[in-house]
Amino acid sequence: MRFQFSLLLLTLAPTAGHAQTSFQAEIRTTSFGVPHVLASDLAGAGFGFGYAFAKAEICTVADRWVTVRGERSKYFGVEGVRDGRQTATNLQSDFYWKRILDLDVVGSELRQPGPLGPTALVRDLVRGYVAGYNRYLADVGVGGIPDRRCQGKPWVSPITEQDVYLRALHWNAYTSTRWIGPMNDALPPSAGWRGSAPSPGFGALEGAPPQVTMSNLIALGRDATDNGRGMLFANPHWRWHEPERWFEAQLTVPGKLNVYGAVLEGLPFVLFGFNEHVAWTHTASVPKRETVYQLRLAPGAATSYEYEGQVRPMTPRTVTVEVKETDGRLTTRRHTFFETHYGPVIADAAFEWTPVAAYAVRSVTMSFRWLNQQMEMMLARSAQELDEAGKRYQALGWLNTAAADDSGRVVYGDRSAVPNVTDAKIKQCVTSEAGQRLWAQQQLAVLDGWRADCEWATDPDAVVPGIMGPGSLPSLARTDYVTNSNDSHWSNNPAQPLEGFARIIGDERTPRSLRTRNGLLKIGQRLAGSDGHPGRGFSLAQLEQITMDNRVLSGELWRDSLVAHCRRMPNQKGIPEACDVLAGWDLTDNLDSPGAVLWRRFMENLGSNPAPDAELFTVPFDPKEPATTPRGLNTANPRITRALTAAIADLRDSGIPLGGMLRAYQIEERAGKRIPIHGGPPQTGQYNLMMSQSGWVPGKGWDTPVHGSSYILWVQFTDRGPVARSVLAPSQSDNPDSPNHADQTLLFSDKKSKPVLFEEAAIRADRQFTTKKLCSAPKAAACR
Repeated sequence: MRFQFSLLLLTLAPTAGHAQTSFQAEIRTTSFGVPHVLASDLAGAGFGFGYAFAKAEICTVADRWVTVRGERSKYFGVEGVRDGRQTATNLQSDFYWKRILDLDVVGSELRQPGPLGPTALVRDLVRGYVAGYNRYLADVGVGGIPDRRCQGKPWVSPITEQDVYLRALHWNAYTSTRWIGPMNDALPPSAGWRGSAPSPGFGALEGAPPQVTMSNLIALGRDATDNGRGMLFANPHWRWHEPERWFEAQLTVPGKLNVYGAVLEGLPFVLFGFNEHVAWTHTASVPKRETVYQLRLAPGAATSYEYEGQVRPMTPRTVTVEVKETDGRLTTRRHTFFETHYGPVIADAAFEWTPVAAYAVRSVTMSFRWLNQQMEMMLARSAQELDEAGKRYQALGWLNTAAADDSGRVVYGDRSAVPNVTDAKIKQCVTSEAGQRLWAQQQLAVLDGWRADCEWATDPDAVVPGIMGPGSLPSLARTDYVTNSNDSHWSNNPAQPLEGFARIIGDERTPRSLRTRNGLLKIGQRLAGSDGHPGRGFSLAQLEQITMDNRVLSGELWRDSLVAHCRRMPNQKGIPEACDVLAGWDLTDNLDSPGAVLWRRFMENLGSNPAPDAELFTVPFDPKEPATTPRGLNTANPRITRALTAAIADLRDSGIPLGGMLRAYQIEERAGKRIPIHGGPPQTGQYNLMMSQSGWVPGKGWDTPVHGSSYILWVQFTDRGPVARSVLAPSQSDNPDSPNHADQTLLFSDKKSKPVLFEEAAIRADRQFTTKKLCSAPKAAACR
């Protein structure tokens, strides 16, 4: 099989030394605005997709190009921020990206041959994508863009291949953008500095919960499905609103590539999806992608540091950014970063730059290897081949991977880049008390930066120095199932716990989140036939129904005990009614479930975020029973009474009935419609994650959903090939005037999905089928 896969890669590879400049594609568009791009080669597929994507989403993605070019301040002023989890201002973001450009990160990566640099396959797809995007813009002109949000705007322009590769870095370093602010704030102490002692305090970080991007996955093997073939559920929890969104598409090169799934804005790669033989998905994984190094500064020289008895000067790097001032004038501003051999110096309330100490951050995410990895996943013919691609490149910046194939095999692996910092190195090199506390709380390593033995190690099987090799990272290959909901690797299948890995990879033998437990219970009960559905094992319809059942695990664990406690409480205003409402609640976050609003507000007032505290349970955690422990509600804890009383008051003060339902109090306003949204937050144990922008809003409930279930995919392999259903909950288009701005959101609201049109006959039979043949020559009338 490996030999056959190598032959496939060779058939797709372009002739060396001849960059393709002529492209052709056919863009077939079906219901809900899904493009199915057909081309004779990868460059043509990229060309057709670039055109189709620009036509649908140019205003949203143009914002991404402005970001990675370091031009946000030029067009939008210095203060705004629209960058996902990043909290940096436009100016800080621009300085950061100008630094990346000044370092020539893209150029140095492109000068490397594959597998370290982009392979010929990746370069072809990107080249075509850029040509297609620019062809659309040439066809309509900036002034002719139908989306009013960017029509005629100066920040919309043709793109380059460099822009796309920068966007690839942007995505791979997504969880590392929290360092942009500290990089910008790193300024040498003044001569008259008066500050704290040099030992780090880390006050801003200690006790803060780690930020995690959330998702669910289930990969089912032959022992768990009704036909003995593989099945996959993918649900990357993601943003509902610009600037970061998914886009659904199919890319087909007959006999070579046929892949369907979710594409990230600004890239031509299917990140979550399937081909004829294998389906795959990702969840955010636990390991940190960077470490901090504490520097001992040279006496009297705040920009030099000691290393193995020698003094090393920091390298100043000054970048310039254009800024649109409040009066409309364009000015320039400069900023100087200070570089060490580890990486840039950082500074904030946690990591203060003093005359004797400073801190630098080192990251693993600045690489294009992940594009090679993603490309080979798209081409893989089995779960094993897909996993081998992960071992070959080890480049995903922050993601777990799982896959199921047509033979009924499933795999899980953390095939990402992880700093090679073993437990022994932590003990040896995290020497400050504050650093040890930070490691214990958040697994962020602050290593001694003056010692060579505290550098990242290198495994013999690692693709590049400084990261852990595949043999040091967790993986599973099974024929029943693997699952993950953003907890560590340990219990992705409790029948085969993964143990003995370095702690930087994740905790083991520790309580799982309620969301993880919800998923494990869904699978275990279905395989046992104890969930009320007929038979044992999964059909595709059952997988869809079970993953969208909106069970609230905290309610299943605690509701009865809380109701009994409630009935013992003093007969104050609202309490008897609340007891009755909760007693009658169906334990779901469905739209028409009386009691769902009251329960969620109880859980929010309990302060159990990201997970309920151990003191709230009566039965402690047992590592032999990760799905069912801890359990039992400790009603003797006064927090229980306070939280319930506060929840009752919150609803009554807001004019919301105690039996209020989510249909009226969790609303997405889209395309002039008020669309009720089911699902809920993770601390309640809801599997179908839905988080609102501002949380609880008195008098309203929960405001606009901003993060949660997004692209949802159910795939089963059959004797006739893959059969799939999907729904893109935020809908395909970000353009408020598009007919595809709210259509799938309405589907999601009704707990419905759509059939995935994968086969040629199904595509052409679609009632909204249209086709466009496209050539690379601008304004070409037709293509052969």
